[in-house]
Amino acid sequence: MSIFFDSELVRENLKELEEMQKKLFQGMVYIPFYDDEQKKQHLILMKDFLSKQKLFIFRLSLSDDPEAIETKERLLNSVEILGFDKTQGFDHFFEILENTINGIEKSLDY
Repeated sequence: MSIFFDSELVRENLKELEEMQKKLFQGMVYIPFYDDEQKKQHLILMKDFLSKQKLFIFRLSLSDDPEAIETKERLLNSVEILGFDKTQGFDHFFEILENTINGIEKSLDY
């Protein structure tokens, strides 16, 4: 058994991330029909989701649990599949995502 993933806090965080991800994906279908306020609310959810992902990755990085280390490596590989250089780590990946979200948010303000 994994010490990291047996933690109640980690399980709660994963459940919360899963629920947020479902809500984001469900909302994506309707984005073309959203008014500006609904789009802003969707972006706020994206920002919150990204923030929670960053915290989870940080916790994962601190763990010496073999399953946590393996999970982090799988996540880095998935970042690479998306076209990012995994040697730059998650900080670079999250920075690009934050910049993208901020750019979309600014475009709604105009």
